[in-house]
Amino acid sequence: MISTKLSHCLIILSGLVILPTELFSSSLTVQATDDIYGAGGILPATIFPGTFPVSVNFAADPNQILTFSSVTGTVGCNFFITNGPDGTCFPGVNTTVTSYGGLSGIDVFQANMFLVGVFLDSTAPSGSGPPVLMYNYGTAGSLNTTNSSFSPELDQVFFIGDGLTGTGAGQEQIFHVPADATSLYLGFADSFDSVPSFYADNVGSLTATFQLTTQPSSVPEPNSVCLVTCGFLIGVALYRRKFGARVTRLQVEAAVGRSDIWERGPVK
Repeated sequence: MISTKLSHCLIILSGLVILPTELFSSSLTVQATDDIYGAGGILPATIFPGTFPVSVNFAADPNQILTFSSVTGTVGCNFFITNGPDGTCFPGVNTTVTSYGGLSGIDVFQANMFLVGVFLDSTAPSGSGPPVLMYNYGTAGSLNTTNSSFSPELDQVFFIGDGLTGTGAGQEQIFHVPADATSLYLGFADSFDSVPSFYADNVGSLTATFQLTTQPSSVPEPNSVCLVTCGFLIGVALYRRKFGARVTRLQVEAAVGRSDIWERGPVK
């Protein structure tokens, strides 16, 4: 009897639960020659330039996260296929790319030829760009490519790899989307002399499947009582539909703790 009552309560309370909402899922094929520093609309005028990176547009939202359910394929440099999305074309060689065209550089210890991304808003990148992200150095301020979550800024190039905490294994990493971001670009950060360059000898491609999800805010609004009441009433509807039970006005008032929820006007 108690378990039955508990299940009834859980069904009613389900109307109060706010679940994450998936905005969309998309797949992009990224060529090994796609230069992430062309995200601003102009390819770097350097030696052996690449091609424009692929992108997807979306509406800005302060509570969005990006995850990758699959990144497959192989790429390589020097005209040879050598590695998957986590790198590395040249084992033991660092990637050190300086900022360019308003986009940040990227610095990764003993890894290269890996998938990267950058978030942009509706304005073109300009200036010196945000700080350069450093990975796997084990020093203060350095990130690790195996971290579970990241919070890149607008115009800040960040490591994606296969989107997992391990190479080909582990949990999906979470990338917190900047509040004003309206587009995501995917490509590679290649260089021979620190500036974006030497894309002409890159071969292969990757296919990245990813999701943008809106997470509910953890901070309640001042008039959240109204939302709770609406959620409760939805729960009541689910309860009645499943059990064919009648829920009286007094039961609703007792559960919500208010007797004036039926009145019009703002909740005080």
